[in-house]
Amino acid sequence: MKFTKKFAACLTALLFVLATAAVFAAEGTTDWGTGVIRVTGNGVGKAKYKNNPGQYRLTAQQAARMDAQRKLAEYVSGVQVTANSSMHDLALEDDRVNTMLKSVVLKNAIDVGAPQFFDDGVCTITMELHMYGGNNSVAAAAFIPFKDDLKVDFPKPVNATVVNQTYTGLVIDCRGMNINPVMSPVIKNADGTKIYGHQNLDIDKIIAKGMAAYSSDAYDQISQQRAGSNPLVIKAVRLDDINANPVISVADADKVLAANSQSKFLDNCAVVFLK
Repeated sequence: MKFTKKFAACLTALLFVLATAAVFAAEGTTDWGTGVIRVTGNGVGKAKYKNNPGQYRLTAQQAARMDAQRKLAEYVSGVQVTANSSMHDLALEDDRVNTMLKSVVLKNAIDVGAPQFFDDGVCTITMELHMYGGNNSVAAAAFIPFKDDLKVDFPKPVNATVVNQTYTGLVIDCRGMNINPVMSPVIKNADGTKIYGHQNLDIDKIIAKGMAAYSSDAYDQISQQRAGSNPLVIKAVRLDDINANPVISVADADKVLAANSQSKFLDNCAVVFLK
């Protein structure tokens, strides 16, 4: 028990990176389709246990886990929430974000598979953290600053538009445009009117599942799970805001809004961006 407290104290100090001015580049990957962040930590055992294989492996494993959690903290701080703000930016502006992130990394990062031990004494541990899923997710921390924003209705179509079928979701084809995934994307029409953003949605739904999934095919498993079997597929005309926010034609935006008035797929975050 005494060691556990010491370990937690050391890890809390390492996670202080979330509140500092510098963001360090940490090795890791983000699967924007499933909303999972993954890193691998490395560690070696304490030298004093070189002649005690069991203790040496145990301390190597503990060091690898601490390294993985440190890397997660650093990596998550660089995740873009909006086109203009990263988790690091939000943590600097709102200490509630920083506090929540520390808790999320400490309590909710999980091991992937078993630790690996190598002949040179190094142990590696892979850990992952879910971006969405509820009050203990990265999104719960990310959207703290937006929880007090007033919710606004989706805009009306610019022109009267008739939709003759019921769509289960929206797929915007951004392939070939190098879209940059963000947690809070905006969809705009070619005139600059925002037709989809976090202000239009229930924040709890965003935290639970995210505003959009990113995939490579309109009908693969990720897209089917998010946008259903009969999505409305629209081709983006360009990307705005560091290539984070898709822009679609006014006519297509009108079709999306008219279709949404029937089946509420935007309200349910049934949105996919193809990359």
